[in-house]
Amino acid sequence: MKVINFLLVAVAIFLFAGIVYAKDDSYTEAEMLFEAGDYAKAENILKKIIASEPNNARYCQLLGDVYRRTGRLDEALAEYKKAKKIGGENAELLKKIGTTQKWMRNYDDAAASYKQALQLNPKNEEAKVDLEALELKRGLRLKAMAGGWEADYTKESYEAMLSYGGIDKLDLNAGYSYADQVYYTRHKVYANGYLFYNPNSYLKLNLAYKDYNYPVDPAVQKPNPDSNAYDIVPIIELEVSHWLRKDLRGTLTYEYFRPSFFYDKDSTADNQKVSAELYYTTPLEYLRLKLMYAVLKDPDPKRTKIKGRGLNMPLGTTAPATDIQYQTQSLLGVGAEYVRGKWNAELKYLPNRDLDSSYKYSLFAGVGYEFTDKITGRFDYVYDEYSSESNYSGKTAKVYLASVFYKLNPSIDLGVGYKFINLPTQNDNAGFLTIAYKTGLGL
Repeated sequence: MKVINFLLVAVAIFLFAGIVYAKDDSYTEAEMLFEAGDYAKAENILKKIIASEPNNARYCQLLGDVYRRTGRLDEALAEYKKAKKIGGENAELLKKIGTTQKWMRNYDDAAASYKQALQLNPKNEEAKVDLEALELKRGLRLKAMAGGWEADYTKESYEAMLSYGGIDKLDLNAGYSYADQVYYTRHKVYANGYLFYNPNSYLKLNLAYKDYNYPVDPAVQKPNPDSNAYDIVPIIELEVSHWLRKDLRGTLTYEYFRPSFFYDKDSTADNQKVSAELYYTTPLEYLRLKLMYAVLKDPDPKRTKIKGRGLNMPLGTTAPATDIQYQTQSLLGVGAEYVRGKWNAELKYLPNRDLDSSYKYSLFAGVGYEFTDKITGRFDYVYDEYSSESNYSGKTAKVYLASVFYKLNPSIDLGVGYKFINLPTQNDNAGFLTIAYKTGLGL
């Protein structure tokens, strides 16, 4: 009898050890899959071993890591809190909780979690850096740019922007910019705010005021502006961007602007633009697809008459009054993104991208690479083919832009670059410099 009891106990111990070993082996496999970026398989394994052993804090914490990496922040925070309840507080877990709360834009809670982590382990350098970065992000931020930093045909421009993120779930920006667009110059002041009602879903309100001028420079031989060229343009824009599912985001934008005319400053037009985008993360995860649509109602240059300016009228006569005849323009474009490791790339196709029939179609391509934690490089390319309605029918234009961005320290980011412009009438080039300074003030 004693021998039988001994054998039964030995078998039970053997089976228990096998189960524990199998779970540890599964956990190790889940860790390896997580590090390799195969989050779906890691999640499946972790859910199975947690179902059989729900009070293991280590399993819950790794499942939280999987959720955090895949952007499921609410689920990540729930798993981290479960791990905290089961296994107690530790600096590493609190740091992960803080990062999740930061990504959820719950900045006060994130700061408190980082501080708790440092109380438990004052030598935790990552928690120190994260807390400092959070405090800088929330304070006033200044950004100044000069040159041709965008992938377009602008050669000379300047912009200064002030931002503030000290209120949870709210980002505020205001700024001024100047651009010389060859045929005209433009001054712009703007203010906008983003309300993040979900971590990556937001409502945006943008207010802007543009002032155009058409200087006559005999040396440059800039042409006279079109009869219905704009003078002053106030703009109001509303945008909502929402994740419809974990793999599908929709964005809808409405823009209303009421321009006055350069040759008749007392007359205004009522222009409206609606644009929409669907952004889909494919099962491959690193491949994302875009579908873009926009429609614009604005004055038709072939039918609109501006007071004092003739349009298809006998020589020497002018229009006695402004008569605005509207037209509707639209586009339907597609795009794809690749994001994996240190690489990211994008390709877009847009017909009639300016919604004025000047371009038949446009291609936008860009690729970026993260050389180090501090240095990122990027190359952008733009290809435009002019439409049959353009003065440059059948011709093309191109932009090549190379950029390097450097994080000098937690407070200062720098950017430099060079742009080559190939137009039907000329070739040009431009450099640029950007400086972003996080003050940490205003909390």
